[in-house]
Amino acid sequence: MSKKITHVVIVCILALTVVGCGVRGAMQEPVLVEYEEAPAEAWDGDDKYAPGEPASGAADYSTIKRLIIRDASLSLVVPDTEAALDEIGDLVDELGGWIVESNTYKYQEGLRASVRLRVPAESLDSALERIRGLATEVRSENISGQDVTEEYVDLRSRLRYLEATEARLLEFLDQAEDTEAALDVYAQLQTIQADIEHVKGRIQYLEESAAMATVSLDITPDELAQPIQVGGWHPEGTLRGAFQTLVRVLQFLADAAIVIVVLVIPVLLVVTAPVAGLFFLGRAIVRRRARKAN
Repeated sequence: MSKKITHVVIVCILALTVVGCGVRGAMQEPVLVEYEEAPAEAWDGDDKYAPGEPASGAADYSTIKRLIIRDASLSLVVPDTEAALDEIGDLVDELGGWIVESNTYKYQEGLRASVRLRVPAESLDSALERIRGLATEVRSENISGQDVTEEYVDLRSRLRYLEATEARLLEFLDQAEDTEAALDVYAQLQTIQADIEHVKGRIQYLEESAAMATVSLDITPDELAQPIQVGGWHPEGTLRGAFQTLVRVLQFLADAAIVIVVLVIPVLLVVTAPVAGLFFLGRAIVRRRARKAN
């Protein structure tokens, strides 16, 4: 009986390996996603496909509501950077989102900022409209989308397969008549359960990330955005270019000094110390011999 159970387990694992290889490749890189519509409408709580999908598990992607990654980036010119940041913070709180990252850069002409935030996907369009309203000029805007429906559906299908395999292995474990057979089944069961947890985690990650859109903002005050022009000449461009070059040169010198102090000098000491010791020792021997000769 134990040999029969072991053979059945091996067949199940081989089948699982063949089916799982294709799906694993799609699970390597994390993808931040969001729903075009709420996930509950696309998949119900019983882990069944959306209406129109074949019951056999072979998904008809044309009938499933799409799972879309959406990102937006805007470059804005505003009257007051601090006031704009305050209004953006209020907007994010109002929509139930959060600010992922915020950086400010102080110049003589004013404060410049870069902000990355997350807002509910269904509120992205209204959020962008309100953000545009804060600007005196929108210098650039980009909205991108990526369809990851296939990955999500494949993950759900794989999860059902793994759970079915887990159930069979539990039955085999109950039927095992000796310790060796039980240990074989238990080892395979652990592998299956680890795969189940991995797939569940990936599905949960996609579902949670799907609800939020990412917006990146580059905010420049009016004073800093205005060009200085004299007879067609833009000295601010030359000045900023010279300043950036100066910063790069100083950075290079600082890095070189650190390398010299931390690496080059200790290495030279280690290498030259024995040579210097031998040199002085040889010179002392020569002088001693010279004295004896005299």
